[in-house]
Amino acid sequence: MTWKVDDQVRQRFAVRFGPQVAAWLDALPDTVDALCAQWELTVLRAVAEGGTSRVFLCQRADGASVFLKLTPDRTVAETELLALRAWRKSPHVVDVLADDLDAGALLLPAIEPGTTVADSPELVPGELLESLRDDVELPVHGLPTLAERVVFLGELSARRLAAIGGDPSAQALLDKGVRLSVTLADGGRRGLVHGDLHSGNVLRGPRGLVAIDPRACLGDVTFDLVDWVLNGVSSMPEFERRITALTSVVSDVDTDRLRAWCSASAAMSVILVLREGGERTRFLLDLAA
Repeated sequence: MTWKVDDQVRQRFAVRFGPQVAAWLDALPDTVDALCAQWELTVLRAVAEGGTSRVFLCQRADGASVFLKLTPDRTVAETELLALRAWRKSPHVVDVLADDLDAGALLLPAIEPGTTVADSPELVPGELLESLRDDVELPVHGLPTLAERVVFLGELSARRLAAIGGDPSAQALLDKGVRLSVTLADGGRRGLVHGDLHSGNVLRGPRGLVAIDPRACLGDVTFDLVDWVLNGVSSMPEFERRITALTSVVSDVDTDRLRAWCSASAAMSVILVLREGGERTRFLLDLAA
């Protein structure tokens, strides 16, 4: 392949995986070539992705469009594979066509039109959220706990905070939020948690909305509702209105527990917008406190 990984992607991966990820990124073109030969794929283009994977739109020999997804962390690929298999009954979760865990690779069908719902901040995907709770084959073994997931998110948020200069008061709120999250993680309705269920990880598909990119774990499924409450919210009245809208379409939600999860998660969310200031930053700081 003739492409190379740009500096922005390298920086994002280094924050997530450490400086040793550079060698993996350097070898990535050869890895993709080998997987394309193995699965009879032609790479069409690289597509937008987050901080844990590189994704390529490909075409199979039969003409079907697919996504080749690679991560430098085998555990990330393995937990995603376990979760997608557990949700195979759900029409709101993407299928797995093939996997090569040694290469950190999953082959997934392309979703059409495949646009995210990030452009619809008021959307509450009740049917999808219910399906993730109900259309699942449990128990699932080999997954981390939600408590482990939130501790990791706290550590990642601390690295992000340090990367923008650090702030002792923000770090104190972050530590407080992680402690509360660990307490909440083992209570509530226990099940398979997506772990990263924000609007950028929900796509419009031919049969409705589809969740992608799980960071799967086991614990309180209330956690997966947090982003749908906090997304774009910048005031307490708006916060309460969003909770009411969500609990009206998702059954069996402990409202007080959901509020507590939002408070615990706010310190992680605010780090992403800390430099911007404004009403949203102030709201998240107040909620975290």
